This record gives sequence, C-alpha cells and structure tokens, in this order.
Amino acid sequence: AGLTMAAMGSAHADTTLTFGTGYSGEITVGTAVVSEGMLIAGYSFDTSALPSDVVGAVVDGTDAQAACGALQCPTSNGSYVTGLNDGIIEITSTTPGQLLSLKSFDASFLGSSAFTYPATAGLLVVLGFHADGTFDRQNYALDGPGSNGFQFGTYNSSITFGEAKYVGFDFFSAVCNDSGSSCVPAATGRGQFALDNLQFGTAVAAVPE
Repeated sequence: AGLTMAAMGSAHADTTLTFGTGYSGEITVGTAVVSEGMLIAGYSFDTSALPSDVVGAVVDGTDAQAACGALQCPTSNGSYVTGLNDGIIEITSTTPGQLLSLKSFDASFLGSSAFTYPATAGLLVVLGFHADGTFDRQNYALDGPGSNGFQFGTYNSSITFGEAKYVGFDFFSAVCNDSGSSCVPAATGRGQFALDNLQFGTAVAAVPE
C-alpha cells in the first residue's frame, strides 16, 4: 500500500490511538484520515473497487446501533475504527521517519443478526511492514457474539512482533466457517471488525546535527 520509511530512529516513546479526535464517518477506497498523529487509510482486495466503495468507518461507540445499522457493533465510551466489506485498514504515523511497534489493542468482530457465528467468528490479521516491503504477520481469534452481542477483547502482540519496528500496519478480517476450522479473508464480503486503543511504541528518526 505504498509504505515508505526515512532513516532509522533513536528517540523512543509510547502512544495510544483512541480515535477520540479528528475525523468521524466513512472511509472509502484509497482515502486517508488523520487521528491523533496517525494516518488511517482504507484499501480493498478487489482490484475493481471504486474510490466510492466503503471499506471502513470511524464510528461513535456510545451510540453503536445508530452508527452501524444492521451490523452488531460493540458499545464503547468513545470512538473506534471499523473495517467493513472485507476492507483493509492501514495505519501509519504522520511523523516523517517514525517507526511503530504494536504492543496491544482492543478488537471485535462485526456481524449481522441475519447470520449465526461460531465461538471464533473470525480472525483479525495484522501485517507489520518493513521499509523494503517485506512484512511479518500475526493472527488473532475474534470471538462470536455473547448475550450482549459482539464486544471488544484486549489482545497483546507476541514479544517478537511487539518489539519489532515497522513503517506501518495493515488490518483485515478472515471469516470462519461454522466449526471455526477454516478462516478465509476477502471471500465473502463479511470480513468486518472494530479496532480501538491501539498502543504503539514509537521510534523517531534522529535529526542530523
């Protein structure tokens, strides 16, 4: 998705992306919005997708029913980002040369009341990209709905993935079959998820003297 990087970093800090400031509304193919120093972009696996096609949204979790319509979205005390219709959500820093380590995040599957879901409704796939275009991958199991529908769970990165520094991350969902034994991305149009409270470690490129 066109990720680039400047020089290696030397200054380190942590930041949490809560989607509490900035844009709210739909994210369409190839568009990007800014929230709390992060660039949030939407992409599609479908090569014929149009710029007007919706692949995500920043929604108000305090009124999830109004924000999500037919989807069962988790409730929250603030805003969060969703990936919709097998969409890809990409997150990079707006600071030139800043590298990111993904420490933890909250995530939920999003589903329709028109379908039934197994205990593992889907996988959240996270790709961490290096400057040369190679990437590392982590999969996280997303629970099916409980008595209160889909709700956020907290997920921690593995030690290796959480300490590595990347130029950015892609997030997308794979829908699982009834037994949860097979999970396939970009095949049904129902790969949908919510993300919030992403904790990043950051390394800012050193400024030459």
